[in-house]
Amino acid sequence: MSRERTGPRRSTLAGAHDIVVLVVAATLLIAYEGGPTPWEMALPYTVALTLLAFMDVQLSHGDTVDVDAAVVIASTYIFGPITALGMVFVSRGVSHLVRHRLRPRSEIVASIAKRAVGIAASTVFLVPLSGLTLGRAEIYLNGFVAGIAYVLVSLVYSQIGLALERQDSVMRMTASNLALQGPVLAAEVCVAILTVLIHDEMGIWGLALVLFLAVMTRQSFALLLDARHGYQATVEALVGAMEAQGTHETGIGSRAAIVARAAGAEYGWFGKSLENMGYAALLIHFGLSFVTRDETTGEARPTPLAEVEFLRPVAPIVEVAETPRLSAPVTRRTLVKAYIVTLCVARLTPGRAERKVAGLSGQLTPRERWRAEDAVERALRKSGIA
Repeated sequence: MSRERTGPRRSTLAGAHDIVVLVVAATLLIAYEGGPTPWEMALPYTVALTLLAFMDVQLSHGDTVDVDAAVVIASTYIFGPITALGMVFVSRGVSHLVRHRLRPRSEIVASIAKRAVGIAASTVFLVPLSGLTLGRAEIYLNGFVAGIAYVLVSLVYSQIGLALERQDSVMRMTASNLALQGPVLAAEVCVAILTVLIHDEMGIWGLALVLFLAVMTRQSFALLLDARHGYQATVEALVGAMEAQGTHETGIGSRAAIVARAAGAEYGWFGKSLENMGYAALLIHFGLSFVTRDETTGEARPTPLAEVEFLRPVAPIVEVAETPRLSAPVTRRTLVKAYIVTLCVARLTPGRAERKVAGLSGQLTPRERWRAEDAVERALRKSGIA
């Protein structure tokens, strides 16, 4: 398993918000559900949820990728929303006691509130389907609807508190996390449907299969994150080596990368695009490139950076910034990215990239230039630099 990465602690206001949402969601579910609660049948699922509660994957910006969604969705469908919510309380409470003893932490309230909102959403979306009789297909339809409602609503809810604390856009953060977690969310919905299908036939053995699939999904995603952190560590090592040659500029390259990513987010991009802009800012700040040009013949020759696989998407941004008047056509998106990145470098290191900024500025439309400059200014203000 990958090592845990802990994000920023939630504020008191965010914790109070989670408590209110949790109370409201639980009250609505209690009012909705009637009949006996099948706690004896739900016990194995509660144990499974408790095990999965220890396997959440922490992201660097404070969000969490859950691996228990499939079991929560299936439990909501099989046992009802109140039983599913009770199982979440027990599993999260046990994991909290094991990890933190009796020390109160707002994260546990946030994790339960997120699942309560997801359970409420899946219950609401299942109501219109309750009158349909489609035979075996009904299980697939209900599982799909409940699963999609749960994962999307809980994902959006988890972004609200983070977005407010980071002064960011909820929709942009949701889109970014959806792009990152999309395959995991799709896999969890499929596993939830499978869980419902095999519940009656396989019993505890079916739950063991579900646990295996959930753990495999978690490990696959954790390996992906570790690979991305490996790329980042490689670039950080390169930055450290470059900064060692000029200690008076220590940390400026890293700040340029942070501001470039923030400016890209302010412009409206997310996900991998922001990562690439951060790498481009570092390379431009230190004067590194993917090609060198012969001053006499103008012939372009690749540098060792051109052989680095994960940096290849960064090459067009750096090449446009280094040679604004390229003979080959470039996309408007790449041109704007290059302008934002060089502008960030020029603002943090006056005189270093100002000629590049001037060369790129003339190729943008007035609206593109204004949006890019406004995005950089907002990023600088939020980072406390401007």
